[in-house]
Amino acid sequence: MSFWTVLGIGVTYFFKALVEWMYIFISPIKNFNVFWILIPIWASWFFAEFFQEKKGTSFGNAITNGVVPLFVGLDWTRHITNQIITNKLPFSWGIFAKYTICLFAFLYGFSIIYFGIKGKQWIHFYGRIREVTYVFVVFSPVIYGIIPLSFRFIILVFAFFPVYYYLIEFIAMYTPDSEVLKEDMGKVKNDEFGSLNNPLTQDPFASSNSSNSLGSLDDDFGKEFKF
Repeated sequence: MSFWTVLGIGVTYFFKALVEWMYIFISPIKNFNVFWILIPIWASWFFAEFFQEKKGTSFGNAITNGVVPLFVGLDWTRHITNQIITNKLPFSWGIFAKYTICLFAFLYGFSIIYFGIKGKQWIHFYGRIREVTYVFVVFSPVIYGIIPLSFRFIILVFAFFPVYYYLIEFIAMYTPDSEVLKEDMGKVKNDEFGSLNNPLTQDPFASSNSSNSLGSLDDDFGKEFKF
């Protein structure tokens, strides 16, 4: 086969995989209950992404974001267990795989909280609302039985994560900052400007007065006890 033939096959395969990956995001439309669950997740992501974390994720934001996957992992576990008890979910290897996803979500949230409290710098990326939302959105259709779990699905989720991440990064780059974000950033700058360590906020006469007062005491002491 010629180079162009191989290139054409590669491009075709890429776009086919891209369409399959994009289908994950619209698949909840098939199940209104799942769609209803994802609405607040997308809404929370939108407001946090563009009104709170556009310039970065603080430790507080990351720790708060970590609480959600921790409890979502527990809720997914509850949902699967209820389906098994009511015989709505047949026993298969897929059950163990779904429980593994639940454990992954739980540990993901727990690790964000734990290392966020420890002050690890990489939490600013690891615990960002963008990453947390991606975990919810791609695995919810699997947990609720809309999309079957497969090895190909796992590859698509990890392979196209950079597309998801940098697409949002591109949109955020060319989206004007909101007034709320400007206000928050202004307060941060004012806090830094008004910190005790800032020489501009210190009393310029404090050191001189103290030295003068000490100096006067020394002078008086010298005068009084001068031999």
